[in-house]
Amino acid sequence: MALSVRSRPRRRSALIRSAPSPISPFLNTRDLWALQDSTLGVRELLQASGFWVQCGAMGEATGATEYGYLLNTRHTILEATCVLCRICRYHYGILGPYIYTPASKACFLKLSFSPRSTMISIGAALAGIVLLWFLRSWYEFEVMKAKLRAIPTVGSSNFFTYPLVALRFMMNGHNMVSEGYFKHPNSAFKIRTPITPSGWLVLGTGHQFVEDLRRASTEQLSFFHAAGYILGAPWLNGNRDADTSKPHHFDAVRVSLTRSFPSRFEDIRDEIEASVSDSFGLTQEWNEIVLFKALVSVVTRTSNRLFVGLPLCRDKEFLQILQTLAIKRAVAGNAFQFLPGFLKPHFGRLISPIATAIKQLEPILTPMIRERLKQEEAMGPDWPERPNDLLSWILECAPPHKRTVDDLIFRIIVLNFVSVHTTSVTLTNAIFDLAAHPEYIQPLRDEMEGVIKQNGWSKDAMSKMRKLDSFVKESSRMRGIGSIAMARKVMSDFALSDGTVIPEGCTVAIASRGLHHDPEHYDNPHEFDGYRFLKMRESVEGEEMKHQMISLEHDFLLFGNGRSACPGRFFAVNEAKTIISHIVLNYDIKLPEGATSHPDPRWFSSSYLPNSAAHLVVRKRQ
Repeated sequence: MALSVRSRPRRRSALIRSAPSPISPFLNTRDLWALQDSTLGVRELLQASGFWVQCGAMGEATGATEYGYLLNTRHTILEATCVLCRICRYHYGILGPYIYTPASKACFLKLSFSPRSTMISIGAALAGIVLLWFLRSWYEFEVMKAKLRAIPTVGSSNFFTYPLVALRFMMNGHNMVSEGYFKHPNSAFKIRTPITPSGWLVLGTGHQFVEDLRRASTEQLSFFHAAGYILGAPWLNGNRDADTSKPHHFDAVRVSLTRSFPSRFEDIRDEIEASVSDSFGLTQEWNEIVLFKALVSVVTRTSNRLFVGLPLCRDKEFLQILQTLAIKRAVAGNAFQFLPGFLKPHFGRLISPIATAIKQLEPILTPMIRERLKQEEAMGPDWPERPNDLLSWILECAPPHKRTVDDLIFRIIVLNFVSVHTTSVTLTNAIFDLAAHPEYIQPLRDEMEGVIKQNGWSKDAMSKMRKLDSFVKESSRMRGIGSIAMARKVMSDFALSDGTVIPEGCTVAIASRGLHHDPEHYDNPHEFDGYRFLKMRESVEGEEMKHQMISLEHDFLLFGNGRSACPGRFFAVNEAKTIISHIVLNYDIKLPEGATSHPDPRWFSSSYLPNSAAHLVVRKRQ
């Protein structure tokens, strides 16, 4: 792209003539005449012509000639550049050609191009972007590396091997975390990883590290900033909640969902019975099902019985949108981890399925949401017969500017994704473990039948099923949902109890997979013992209420610990136990012929993914 500048006295738009424009393939003379008296600014005109202009104060176009554009002089500095250079400038402050104009004169830009010069310009711009990104990444890498030099490294710490390190972490991150855990007991180590903004992840290996993170304030360590970056939330979620330390739907789950569970238990039970029948079948003959797919359907329906109620929780289109979104959002989040930071804002909107899902759900959810908002406006937040569902709970916590249809649909989507994914993974692991260890089936049935006979189907009954609770917790200890827990972004330099200082901008976490398989905490940690936690509860007087699935403990971190522990764990655990109880009491299950153990999972980065194609053989209980 060639650029020349010529100063001329100010001219009125009436003097502009309809001479042929050299950039007519983009914007013809007729278009220029239509635009000259409009309110479009310089940026819009040059965008229409295939160019971008970034101005300190945007002026209006006063006309056009066969040479280019005549610009107003309300500003004294312009930057003329192509779209690629603008990206470069936006992230690194690298400005294109400056044009200084005297206040008494106009700035005349002559823009011309040819295919060859355009390709050369684009190639040069791309090379410049790559070079600048490389230099900045190298500088930030070395600065953070120097600050973390006292902490040992697992894997390479050489900047130039980053692509290999990223690939290794993507394919084998869980083993890297376990390697560091057992090499550096009761201390910290660091890993070069693409899942954090600094490129470094500091992992702790002892109870004291857990305690340090648990006790830290949110001003020191931020869960939401760390988890948001790992999941790509600021970009894949359309920058929602980018300016807040805690999304307001967090309180809706922590308080209202937990409080409402007992009174809504019958609804949950009813939906479990209907959804399991649809997904598992009612035949007396053995048949194979894809377990993970079946359980995603069951959990989606059960959760949305509480979230949006009947009949919507059984609407096939609604459910299909949510289930498709859950898969696409998980894939996008994992892939997004490996994009360079400067590309994330630009690619996020391209690969995120959130906007599409919101658009698809608008005709389904908008009438219900508008009616709810109308009722609240007319009769107040506690109007008679207000539904006891997720929408009402979110509205209780939402600030005025968040009480919009678009934002409320977004909250429903987010809570669906979070609740359905974790619970489906936990259930898949537990039921495959039960099929792989059939000796537990009858004792669990006996406990379930005895408790339900005394307490009926209720939340209290679920809390009294100690064998079931222990079994599900042991399955989660063995499998989990990832190799790290309690991820936090360091908001200001943070000192550990041993004196180690973690610098601002770094990300810290616990190597939970190693901790869950540490013989110092668990006897024979690699052997499945479904009654492990039941024996812990019964072996020490006064600890009958400890070691439950929902308990927050230093050596079991499925739900994290501290202020940012999972707020929905009470609902998730009771929902999972109710689903398992219904399946065990009403179905016979076994592994497919030839299979003898839990299907091998898949790992991506630090995330655990159950085998989504694995089959289970089921029939109605004989």
